[in-house]
Amino acid sequence: MDYKVEIIKLSEEDGGGYLAIVPKLPGCMSDGSTPHEALENVQDAIKCWIETAREKGRQIPPPDEYKEEEYSGRLVLRIPKSLHKHLAEEAKKEGVSLNSFIQHLISYALGCRENKTQELAIPYIPGSTLKGSIRKLFIKKEHYNPPVLQLGNFQQKDRSD
Repeated sequence: MDYKVEIIKLSEEDGGGYLAIVPKLPGCMSDGSTPHEALENVQDAIKCWIETAREKGRQIPPPDEYKEEEYSGRLVLRIPKSLHKHLAEEAKKEGVSLNSFIQHLISYALGCRENKTQELAIPYIPGSTLKGSIRKLFIKKEHYNPPVLQLGNFQQKDRSD
C-alpha cells in the first residue's frame, strides 16, 4: 500500500533506532534499528491495520496519491537595493552571474540547515573561490567554529586547523 510514512529517529533514552508512523492510519506504526528496517516493518503493520479495520467494519482511508509538484524553476524575489548591490558585487568578484551566486548561497544555507558539509552543499566551479566567499558571507569565525569530523579515522578536528 502506498501510504505516506514518517520516519523518526529515536533518542537513546527512547531506546534508539527509528520509528515509522503512518499518519493516515491512526495508531499504525512500527520500529527498526535502521530507517530501512523501520520502513519494512511498518508494511506489515499497515496490512494488519487494514485487516483489523475490515474485520471491525471500519472505514479504511485510501492510500496517498503521489502528485509531483510542478515548479518552473523561476522565482521572483524582492530584496532591498543595498542587498542587491552587495550580492551583485560579490558575484562579480567571483566571476559568476548574480543568478549562479544566489543559487550557491541558497544551496549553502540549506546544506548548513540540514547539517551537511559545505563541500556537499556548494557545487565546485573550476577556478572560483566561491565556496570561500560564501562561507565568509555566512560565517564570522569568531561566532561560529564547529568541530569537523574527519571521516578517515573518526577523530574530531577543530575547524580552525
